Amino acid sequence: MGKSNSFDGLINHLDSMLNSVDDDADEILERNARELTIEAQKNAKSVMNKGYWTGTLARMIEDTKSGHLNYEVTSNAHYSAYLEYGTRYMEPETFMFPAYQKIQKSIQSDFKKIFG
Repeated sequence: MGKSNSFDGLINHLDSMLNSVDDDADEILERNARELTIEAQKNAKSVMNKGYWTGTLARMIEDTKSGHLNYEVTSNAHYSAYLEYGTRYMEPETFMFPAYQKIQKSIQSDFKKIFG
């Protein structure tokens, strides 16, 4: 009977640790998704320099939780892809990828703190 109780205790302890890691990972991903959104919004203003700035592009960049430990940062402006990737008439004016590159280092650093 003592072995069963200690085994149950071990399982409960491991479940608790897993939940703690899940919570920490979710917090890291949520915080970095928000930072990525803010950075992409800043970049959006800098690429819109050939005409006038209405702020639509920046307002259309948003982060959402799309599943367990899964966040998405998207730009819903219909012309986002043209700016990000360019066209045959226009060079790319990237605003999302530089933000991703900047935040990626932060995400890696945060996860190294959890997992050592």
